[in-house]
Amino acid sequence: MRAKGIFVQRIESGETGKGIPDLFVITKGTPMWIELKRVHGACHRDYVEIPWRPGQQAWLNDVTKRGMKCMTLACFDDGILMIGHDNIWNKNLVPVQVCGFYPNIRSLLV
Repeated sequence: MRAKGIFVQRIESGETGKGIPDLFVITKGTPMWIELKRVHGACHRDYVEIPWRPGQQAWLNDVTKRGMKCMTLACFDDGILMIGHDNIWNKNLVPVQVCGFYPNIRSLLV
């Protein structure tokens, strides 16, 4: 992402607060928080279960409500889902039709 002129700061460490995402990014003048998740299996089904830890969804939703862009990028075996945080997803189940789908990281950065 840095090669594309995107500012990226990795955040995750043992000293950060509960729920804080993995990356802080600024792209085209827009700041955003990004949580990264790896999910084994295919994302082409009706719902996917995202392994958010307790507090992560609440943090992302709270910051989204305050006007900051927040998302989770969930990498599956067959592509990447971009998940917004204007909702708290019950039982970490997200309907795939509300997500952006990207076959690989290059397509996401275009």
